[in-house]
Amino acid sequence: MLGCRSMQADVWLSDGTRLDLGEAVVVGNTIQHLTPKPKRGSLSTQDTYERQIRMFGKAGQAALANCRIGIVGLGGIGSMVAEYLARLGVGHFCLVDNDYVEESNLSRIVGASTSDAAGRVPKVAVAKRLILQGNGNVDIQLVKEDVAKECAAKALTSCDYLFLAADSMRARLVFNAIVHQYLIPGVQLGSKIRPDSAGGLVDIMSANRPVRPGNGCLWCNQLIDPNLLALEAKTDEERKAQAYGVEEPNPSVISVNGISAAHAVSDFLLDYLGLRPERERLYYKHFHLLKNKQSLVEPRRDDDCSECSHAGLRFGRGDAVALPCIEG
Repeated sequence: MLGCRSMQADVWLSDGTRLDLGEAVVVGNTIQHLTPKPKRGSLSTQDTYERQIRMFGKAGQAALANCRIGIVGLGGIGSMVAEYLARLGVGHFCLVDNDYVEESNLSRIVGASTSDAAGRVPKVAVAKRLILQGNGNVDIQLVKEDVAKECAAKALTSCDYLFLAADSMRARLVFNAIVHQYLIPGVQLGSKIRPDSAGGLVDIMSANRPVRPGNGCLWCNQLIDPNLLALEAKTDEERKAQAYGVEEPNPSVISVNGISAAHAVSDFLLDYLGLRPERERLYYKHFHLLKNKQSLVEPRRDDDCSECSHAGLRFGRGDAVALPCIEG
């Protein structure tokens, strides 16, 4: 039975057991949550969120409290995403990162301290502390592993929305697979500063690339490079021996990262709570700061893509297909 933003149904199992439908999620460019009646969350801290409740109401605040967010990469962009979501009142987090805080991170990771760098504190632990400072009524799962490991990837499959703030090809590969295989919406975030040989700048760019089941696929849009995937699988010693070298870190600045983080969290808020109508098209957003220009790029879609097409090997298959994880 369908109603206005509501749905009620009986689910019959093979053994004759009847279950009530708890929630149906319709994932398009926006996300619709259809339930028999509005969900209720704990709003004992309603005064904390009074100003934003004026925007999207108590039901919206309850939806955030019930939401489980996965963040892959808790560095410069991911740490901002974590804080923004915590202060919005998101109630459940799965944080995935296998790295530690270093002194060179202190200019970008929100909440990190000099003592964190000296003690090589895990980035996920700093993010947890940061989240709890803004929202003490929250459940946090820390996964201090490479997202390409099965234990980390599997932890993300129970999330309602994913933020990819790690820029390795392996992270993109696994994130893209989870979105299409488990029908979980997400967004890939990044920023890039390109210097020229004369010491100037060619481009300063922040990017938000929403990925929805069947749309925005990173494979279709050539954002997963098979050559770099193979290179990432090698150790530093193997790369040196084969004359690949070891790549120098790219330039990174906190204010440029903040553009991507703020826009991605705002888009999540609008889409997850249904605050804007379903859009006809999905767009990647690219912000070019030197040109003071924002561009909207409609992502490509290959009809025979093995990842995102209905005829492919992965789309909607859930646990029936193995994720592209590494051993260990």
